[in-house]
Order: sequence, then C-alpha cells, then structure tokens
Amino acid sequence: MKKYIKTKILPYLIYYIYKIYFSTIRYIEPKLPKELINNDFIVAHFHQDELALIPTRANSNFYVMTSQSTDGMMMKKLLHLMGYSCVEGSSSRGGAKALLQLIEVLKAKNASAVMAVDGPKGPIYKVKEGIIILSKHTGLPILPVTVQTKDPFIFTKSWNKAILPKPFSKVIIKFGEPLYVKEGVNKEDIKELALTLESRLKNIKGL
Repeated sequence: MKKYIKTKILPYLIYYIYKIYFSTIRYIEPKLPKELINNDFIVAHFHQDELALIPTRANSNFYVMTSQSTDGMMMKKLLHLMGYSCVEGSSSRGGAKALLQLIEVLKAKNASAVMAVDGPKGPIYKVKEGIIILSKHTGLPILPVTVQTKDPFIFTKSWNKAILPKPFSKVIIKFGEPLYVKEGVNKEDIKELALTLESRLKNIKGL
C-alpha cells in the first residue's frame, strides 16, 4: 500500500502543489550561449539546485535519469507529469545500463538531457564522471547551470542541502562556460574534464 501511494497518488499531489507554488516565483534566465541556440546539449547542475531548476526545462525535449528505487519511481512519474522524459538508473543502482540507454536515446531522438552531477548520494559538489562519458558518446556539449535566490528554504538534514525558493521570490539562473568533450578522450582525460566541470559549476555558484 505504501509503495502504491508513493508511486500512484503522491506524484499527482506533488505536481499540483508544485505548479501552484512555483507560479508565484519569478525566474530570470539569460540567453543561451550562441553556439547552443537551436542545438541539443546537456544541462549539468549540482543536486542541491534540482528542486529550483525543475520548472526551467519542463515541457521540453529533455531527458533525465531517475533511480530504480520506490522514490525514483515517484520522481519519474512526477517528472513525466512535468513534461520530461526519463531513463531509469543512477550511479548506485543500474547506472551503467541506464547511461548506455540514455546515450542511445539522445543519439536516436536528437534530444537534450539534464543531469545532477553529484548525485544520487554525493559527496556534495563532487562531479561524477558519468556526464563526461555521456557527452563523449553523444557529442553534446555540457552547459553548467546553477541558481541564485535570496534566503531560500534549505533542507539541512539532506546530504545535498537542497534549496527551495520561497514563495514570491526571484530566482536568477546562471550559465557557466560550455564544456566540450572530444570522442577520443581517455580515462585520465575524463577525470580531468570532470574536475574542470566541477570548477566551472563551483565558480558560477560562488563556492
């Protein structure tokens, strides 16, 4: 019964609450870098910013990776309601298979993706290598993205210290310099590129 409620009922409740809640919030987003306009790309963000960023790519051609857990199933349904497409898996559960599936989907459908780069369990602000591998095999550039909002709610007990903008607040979206990954990069290159992406994300987040 608990699983049924979490996966079949709760997503709809959260969805309608989310829509009403975020209708009060004003987003200010800069223009995309010129080279990304009318092209597909991968949005990279820290897990902390996920709640605030979900509305910014809703009802668009973006894929996300969700966990195979019950909570992941709930999130998958919620994201579908918000207009995202999902591939199941994470770095801790079914991740390799899901990453391969995501690569194939993005190549076949000419689509973009959104990825929390330090999920699903952290450590916080530490970029995992999956997004670099995704970029390598799809040829899609990576756009570092973060949010800035005044005095948000902070879930201090969660590993990612998730932030939620307060009602009627203003959220400023920030873009970092796009990162391009060549198809021929090796394992050491991938590690270095992950550190480069981490640095660019921390820079625009002010860390």
